Parts: sequence; structure tokens; C-alpha cells
Amino acid sequence: MIAAFTRGPDDTVLVDLRSAEARLLADLFGDLLELLAEEDPQSLRPNQTDPLAAQLGLDGLGDDTPPARPDDPALARLFPDAYPDDPDATAEFRRYTQADLTTERRRRANVALETLDRIKGGGRLSLIPVEAAAWLGALNDLRLVLGTRLEITSDDQEPGQDFGPADPRTAYIPVYYYLGYLQETLVEALSA
Repeated sequence: MIAAFTRGPDDTVLVDLRSAEARLLADLFGDLLELLAEEDPQSLRPNQTDPLAAQLGLDGLGDDTPPARPDDPALARLFPDAYPDDPDATAEFRRYTQADLTTERRRRANVALETLDRIKGGGRLSLIPVEAAAWLGALNDLRLVLGTRLEITSDDQEPGQDFGPADPRTAYIPVYYYLGYLQETLVEALSA
């Protein structure tokens, strides 16, 4: 039986994870953190030079050089261009948001990892609402990354439909579906 999130008492969300599921999720969240390490918030927040940013409390956002669009397609999917037809507006948007978005994505993945540590070897995981919300965001981030790696470009596309039988990415197709199932049951549990 595959794990599913359910509503528990006192607004908690519960999931019973087998050892293999807990290890898989811990590995995936760890991989996500490694990928996000490529987007170092400190490098995205150079020296303060913009007086307006300083007045608004946007420390370190004053450099006129905004962060570049990520080269890695998965990171580019996590941090898409806000204004695809306006490179200047997109650059300005990245300048003021990308470091915080990176930090938030890392926080969510860390919350998921920390909560998984409570059930080393598998078992029942009980999440309070703030932890469940972090899990929801981290699962979404994982699906976006994996979907990019599986070359999914539309909602109606089957993952791996253009892969050959020897393509090693086919091993990740069931993982993609598993993450989608977890995400769906978590949304249902949070909505109940």
C-alpha cells in the first residue's frame, strides 16, 4: 500500500511511510537542497548601493546587477521569467525576489527533511499545519524539477513518452507519479 496523507486530530496531517518511502523522500529533498545550493542567496544579494532599497529594508538588494536566469533547466523552471517578453522587467523582478524565493524553497525542503528525521526507518509522521504547508511546497518543487528532467512540457503529456527503452530517466517516471499522488493526498488532507 502506498502512503497517503490523511487528516489527523487537532489539525494535524498524518502519513504512514515505509522505510523505503522515507529514504526515497529524504534523498529527493536532499537532492533538491543540493540543486538549490546553486542559487546562493548571498551571491544574489551583493553590496548595498541602492538608497531606496535601504530605506525599504531590502538589505543587500541595491546592486544594479540582477541575478541571471539559471542555466540549469530545472532551476529555470523553479525560477521562471516573470515577464517573458520584457527582459528588463524580468531582471528587475529577479533582483528583488530571487534570493527570498531561494531561501523559502530551501526552508521548505529543510522542514520536510527535519520532520522525516522523526521517523527514521519509517512509521507514522504527524505534521502540524505549518509543517504540512512546507511539505506541500517542497513536494511541488520536487515535481517541477523532476518534470523538467523528464521533459514534461504540458499538462496532458505522459512522462517519458519520447524516451527510448534504455533511457535511464525512465526509472524516475514512477517517482514522478508517486510525488504527484502524495501531493494530491496532502492537498485533500489539508482541505478536509
